[in-house]
Amino acid sequence: LKPRQRGSEVAATAQERHDGRRRAARAAGAAAAATAAAAAGAAKGARATAAGAIKLDNFTFDKMTAIPGVTWLVKFDKTYAYGEKEDAFKALCKLAHKVPNFLVGEVPVTEHGDKDNDDLRERYEIPVESYPAYLMFKGSSQLLAKFEGFADPAARKPATWDDKKDGAWAAPMLQEVTTENVAKWLRVQGVKFPSVGTIFELDEVAQRFVADGMKDTDLAAARALAEGEHKEDPKAAVYIKIFEKIKEKGAEYVAKETERVQKLMTGNLTPEKAAQMNEKLKIMGVFEK
Repeated sequence: LKPRQRGSEVAATAQERHDGRRRAARAAGAAAAATAAAAAGAAKGARATAAGAIKLDNFTFDKMTAIPGVTWLVKFDKTYAYGEKEDAFKALCKLAHKVPNFLVGEVPVTEHGDKDNDDLRERYEIPVESYPAYLMFKGSSQLLAKFEGFADPAARKPATWDDKKDGAWAAPMLQEVTTENVAKWLRVQGVKFPSVGTIFELDEVAQRFVADGMKDTDLAAARALAEGEHKEDPKAAVYIKIFEKIKEKGAEYVAKETERVQKLMTGNLTPEKAAQMNEKLKIMGVFEK
């Protein structure tokens, strides 16, 4: 080959190598972008489900709720819910993780486009305006219960109530979707769900203590918990005082003391004292049969 021809071929080869490197760089950039987009999508999907909740859809719902022996609390809501009611749901998920054979699920429903999971919403006749809707299942996709408001189990008829003058007394209905109300509703349904603002391990001992005849072994177990893993929690001492009073005065102490504390709370209390009384009422509620 002539020198000029050889030079042209060398230049062409160099250009091809340069073009190849550019194509490889573009391909790598596209792959990185795709990976980043996938990661962002996964993160977005993860944020759609609260920590401690399992995202369910019309492909997995029937399978998951049919797990034998497992009770489900399932929230139906719009996608990417936010606000106080979503905060309440997140708090419920955190409380639920200690409860055996109990899971929290979340079904996000879209109103437009593909209308994801809207068929499940229709199956259980959930109006969109009722979001968030809480449904309960156990061992099947057949609805067991739905949160629609319930009589406050801690309410007591006032001693001054006169049926002739005031009419028949009825416990107030709890209808607002809050962490505390849904937790109470779950306990009414038979789920050993923690109370808000109490100690779960002591709750279990307290319920056993009242149900099984106020045994000394349960009182000893409560003291061991209060003096051991919960010794830094001031609420533990409140439990022990209530245990001892019930042992001394009988199960009726709970109702009488609850009424007394409720009367005190109608008076002029400092914020600190009111908070202390409210905390005691919550713990007293654990001991109710």
